[in-house]
Amino acid sequence: MNRLFSALIIFASFSLKAQILSEKADDEAWSYSEIISSYKQLDALYENALYLELGPSDAGRPLSLFLIQKEAFGEETALSELRKGKIVSLINNGIHPGESCGMDASLKFSLDLLSAGGPNEDQLIAIIPVYNIGGSLNRRPNTRANQNGPKEQGFRGNASNRDLNRDFIKGDALNTFSFWALFQQLDPHVFIDTHTSNGADYPYTLSLIASQQDKLAPPLRDFMYSKMVPALFEGMSKTWPMVPYVNVFGRPPNDGYAAFLDLPRYASGYTSLFHCLSFITEAHMFKPYPDRVAATYEFLQQNLEFCENHADEIATAYQASLAWEKEQTEFPVNWQLDSSKVEDLDFNAYHYSYEQSDLGNYKRLKYHRNQEEKLQLDYYPKYKTTHSSVVPKYYVIPQAWREVVLRLQYQGIKLQALKSDTVMEVRSSYLKDWIHATKPYEGHFRTEVLELESRLQKRKFLKGDYLVPSDQTHRYFLATVLDPLSADSYLSWGFFDIIFQQKEYFSPYVFEDKAEQMLAENPELKEEFEAWKKENPNKLGNSWEVLSFFYKRSEYYENEHLRYPIAEIR
Repeated sequence: MNRLFSALIIFASFSLKAQILSEKADDEAWSYSEIISSYKQLDALYENALYLELGPSDAGRPLSLFLIQKEAFGEETALSELRKGKIVSLINNGIHPGESCGMDASLKFSLDLLSAGGPNEDQLIAIIPVYNIGGSLNRRPNTRANQNGPKEQGFRGNASNRDLNRDFIKGDALNTFSFWALFQQLDPHVFIDTHTSNGADYPYTLSLIASQQDKLAPPLRDFMYSKMVPALFEGMSKTWPMVPYVNVFGRPPNDGYAAFLDLPRYASGYTSLFHCLSFITEAHMFKPYPDRVAATYEFLQQNLEFCENHADEIATAYQASLAWEKEQTEFPVNWQLDSSKVEDLDFNAYHYSYEQSDLGNYKRLKYHRNQEEKLQLDYYPKYKTTHSSVVPKYYVIPQAWREVVLRLQYQGIKLQALKSDTVMEVRSSYLKDWIHATKPYEGHFRTEVLELESRLQKRKFLKGDYLVPSDQTHRYFLATVLDPLSADSYLSWGFFDIIFQQKEYFSPYVFEDKAEQMLAENPELKEEFEAWKKENPNKLGNSWEVLSFFYKRSEYYENEHLRYPIAEIR
């Protein structure tokens, strides 16, 4: 590179930096088009920067990815090749575009990093400038009622009005499919999702969710919580002191709180299934916007510094987690708070009071920011497993469930299509007890399965149905989505709702005779029926209820009703 060209690059870089730093007022955030334009300029200015447009989004515009490394990028742009020999940090911004501090912080972080020559040779920085493109384009003042600026804010819902941070298992949005594709190719070691909080009031500008430790592979958990998390908190304490995410809503945090359980539906819950050190930054909604940007920026710097200083340890923890997954026969897939595990948390809080409202007959919560208190709170960091999924040798998935098959393929799951119709002895699960939601959540009426009955059956599977061996990478993900008792199973999200509906029925005037015949021929059934009558006296006046007892125990009752379609071979 000659001196004149080098000088031009430096001048252009300073010009762009001046534009980014000075053209916006303190209460303004960069728009989607301005952010994308700036990243494209950085790509043009720096050989070690690369701007890519990947898969589609619901807004009709492609999802963008910006890469930074030490050396110049060549012609090879396959993410799986670019990551080789690197510690990869993936930073996701604007999943909730009203929470734009990460979008602005990442742009400034990129410019400063490139101006300084880039990261160490063993690092690859990957940035999604704006994930929720539709929500970012739906920008206007006063989107966020509880937030102190910026002047204009994006909208939480995407172009199809979905909250993308609830979509990482169900995959309703095109954005999610594009994310799956880039994530599986990039296979990052660290994931950071930038947000703004919306709960309580307190003095801290930034709080942090580290992916819930009780969900993680032990090697990853041990490294993350014994080394990385303490280092990040220590590093931030010099500029923007952090606390664990203040997981309270509608009450003050002063009485203590629990760690956030980032289930797989959330970005960090999904990424941690693949042994990624996953974090969510939460800048405080009431703090001045420039401070929120600065605190988020500093966290990105601290992460970079940690990764550069501990690259070998990160790689070792990742490989050890893959080895753990390969040997593990069961995985935790549902949890509840462990209230027996409590820690002392040093916490600076605002004094608060409940005062009579002038609007109604109730007491309103009021924080007194001029009265700061140093407290030691009860903090509950642990969750205990309520269900572990035992992984079979094979899952068997009928091809008819193509939406499930497609989602597995996007995770790099290997499926083997049957070459001919085949009768196999499999283990089938029948739903015995469940709770259907009475209102939709993110477009789905969710189902919580409480109890299953397992049966060995000979079932016919068709040519083209799939055997899914569990002896492959990502078996933790398989257990998470295919076990009906999992907190975020495909069944819980409604992919198999049709099994709750019978397809064949009976006519009472015909089946009365059949029921009497069944009683006469089966003494055990008669005994069971007598017990049923004692337990259900209110149903004896309903012929349908009585005859259904017999129909469900007859050879006419369909095997498919309440049978989970995915079978297991153990």
